Amino acid sequence: MKPYVICHMVSPLDGRLLVDGWAPKEGPLRKPILDEYQRLHEAFDADAWLAGTTTMKEFATGQAGAGESPSSPPDRPWHLADAQARHFAIAIDRKARLHWDSATADGGHVVVVLAASVPDAHLAELAAMGISYLVMPGDDIDLKAMLEELNQRIGIRKVLLEGGATINGAFLKAGVVDEISVLLAPAIDGSTGSPAIFEAGEDGLDARIRLDLASAEPVAAGAVHLRYRVVSD
Repeated sequence: MKPYVICHMVSPLDGRLLVDGWAPKEGPLRKPILDEYQRLHEAFDADAWLAGTTTMKEFATGQAGAGESPSSPPDRPWHLADAQARHFAIAIDRKARLHWDSATADGGHVVVVLAASVPDAHLAELAAMGISYLVMPGDDIDLKAMLEELNQRIGIRKVLLEGGATINGAFLKAGVVDEISVLLAPAIDGSTGSPAIFEAGEDGLDARIRLDLASAEPVAAGAVHLRYRVVSD
């Protein structure tokens, strides 16, 4: 069974992704809007939050291991480092680019999802750091199959997708997002070429996504919290 997936984002009126473009670090909007975003994040009471390599670089600040092959092959496709964990941070790191110095990220036990080509040395590095991992078959990660695996193996029933433009677009394109939550901030970025909160390649989403408004609620910091159900055909 696939978990319920909520794409939870914060954006100015023009839908831009990069917070620094519309809420500078020293500006008056930055802290209250991010505090409200975090409050909503917690209110969803999800089992996990999920992001891709670019977003997770903020948390994966460790150094690469020595690169030597382990004495015995590490477990594949699954390694659970903390059987007591009840909240998870899922990092999709297909090409094994992230290196960690902690087994937690924003309060969740880290589970890294990788492609089959990941070297044994990288898996051994993750295990040595106390990090769980899931190796998916093939070079491309089947997002629906990945979600079903996470549900089956660690009981994830609800997950917040809080990634960048590309991974958000990929999840929408794969048809695995159930709901979109956007904290709409009272700001405008206006930068030419700045990424949006959803990007799905040259053909975009080709009008394949239909949305049904669930709620629109004024909240703190002059923002509006929008929730849309993704309508299945």
